[in-house]
Amino acid sequence: MDSDEMLGDVVASIVEKILMNIGFDAHAKISNILEAHNLNFSDCYKNPDVLNFALKEVFDHDYISIVEKIRKEFGGIVDDDQRLVKFMQKLSE
Repeated sequence: MDSDEMLGDVVASIVEKILMNIGFDAHAKISNILEAHNLNFSDCYKNPDVLNFALKEVFDHDYISIVEKIRKEFGGIVDDDQRLVKFMQKLSE
């Protein structure tokens, strides 16, 4: 497993954890949107634009609070890894 695959798995775990903390319904809605794009949570790292779209569809203007929860879960590493910086920038658009 290369580092991008591992990072994809970490992103998936964090996103799913946050959504499940919000509720099963939120997780299911995001999952359905991802599936409609032939993606799953592990694909979110390489497709932040689709996750961004899904979060906006489900949470409307509150999507940014979810993005901030994701950022907090990464802790300091989000600022140290340029791949995560780019991911978070796309997710925040």
